[in-house]
Amino acid sequence: MLRAWLGRARSPRIGPGTRRLAGGAALGAVLGMLAATGGCRGEDIYFDCEYQESEFRAEVARTSELLVPIPQGEPYPVAIKFSEAGVNTLLEGVVGQDVPFTGELPFVWYTGPGTLKFEATSAPVIELESLEGCPTCVQYSFDFSCVMYGLDDEPQGAGVGSVKFRIPMELEPKGETSTVLVADYSRLRVQELYLNAFGLETEEHPALVEALGLFMEEKIRESYGATELLTLDSWEIGEGDVRLLARKLLVFPEQDTMVLAMQSNLALPPGGGLEIDGEMPMGVPMVVDFDIALFESMVDRLMDEGEIPRIYDEDGVPDEDGNYGVTLEHIVGAPGGQEFMTTQFKVWRFADGYCGYALATMDLDVDLVEGEGVVLTAGEVAVLGGQGAGAVAAQESQLVEDNQDVVSTFRDGVAGNLGTTINYDALAIEGSSIVFTTLAKDVEVDHLETWIDFFLVEPSDSDP
Repeated sequence: MLRAWLGRARSPRIGPGTRRLAGGAALGAVLGMLAATGGCRGEDIYFDCEYQESEFRAEVARTSELLVPIPQGEPYPVAIKFSEAGVNTLLEGVVGQDVPFTGELPFVWYTGPGTLKFEATSAPVIELESLEGCPTCVQYSFDFSCVMYGLDDEPQGAGVGSVKFRIPMELEPKGETSTVLVADYSRLRVQELYLNAFGLETEEHPALVEALGLFMEEKIRESYGATELLTLDSWEIGEGDVRLLARKLLVFPEQDTMVLAMQSNLALPPGGGLEIDGEMPMGVPMVVDFDIALFESMVDRLMDEGEIPRIYDEDGVPDEDGNYGVTLEHIVGAPGGQEFMTTQFKVWRFADGYCGYALATMDLDVDLVEGEGVVLTAGEVAVLGGQGAGAVAAQESQLVEDNQDVVSTFRDGVAGNLGTTINYDALAIEGSSIVFTTLAKDVEVDHLETWIDFFLVEPSDSDP
């Protein structure tokens, strides 16, 4: 209901029945002004400070504790998507273009014992295909050439071929704060092998094809085994207790997309959770998709930890003995592809007489800044309504002049910390550095996407 009310109040961005706080002027100062000038409307419980403080404390107590253990399944609040090109970049960064395929295979041909020598003739290609019995396998393919040599080391024939392997991709925990994406080359299998050699097609020499396939499997397993492709660390937010861990790997072959579904120990509000699919914008190798409901839980947690203060004095200075408080109602994205989110919150006064709360709204513009990624900019605050002194404040046409107050402190904390959350880049590849560039962002009512390009840089010999 609150979401529907806010939606009606935001077209245009601030409804006609609200008032902006000029330059971010404090709601707390409005309430203080009213306390100083009178305006009491009798024995109204909503003006009673003990009542309002108890209501404030009750709302604070409803914020959730961190979940223990961290959930394994749905609903997922974050998803990291890789296109087929993005997966190729990851594998190339670890395995490289040098396929461990060049080798010699002893073989008996109709002319007698000999040796089949072969080598790759193309770079490997990684494809996301629907493979029976292995829903999270990737298909790894390349071309090769081969030459048959006799006992006198003279060539007796040549040929060409192509091979497709399937490689299982898995997620493995790494301690309590990280997850690793693994390509398990130790379980690599030949999916398809084509050989045209010595004037014969594949089906005409099954023994040679089978032996060659087994040799290829063994050769690659010797070199790689289970190979870590990507380490996903958790957020570095607040006191460091918030976790974000990859829990499920999904492959959408129709969209050529691989998705890492992420879970958190932040409890989502009712109805929260992404609808995870394989849709990605054309030409973008990586997308990070956030459920905006997670941002509500994040802000509440940061307020519990004191990273964003809850209680302030009349000058907006954090003070546990102060007489102002803030509680978050919700955060929603803008409809119709507009690039902002809206927060709705309450500013409380619960001491020194004439108490109540004001219900307020504030937009967060979602901008893309070169070199910084996504940057949130807090807009002006509008009063929607309230109780007690807050209700009177909502009707006042005369607002106080600019000052450093409760709202400005709160708005800076929300914008700064959510910006850090959205620019999640805790991804690492051993032996290489990943350079991320945020290409674009997309804000919807219930989720926010960042579209990212990345490339890998190997350390130089001069690096320590």
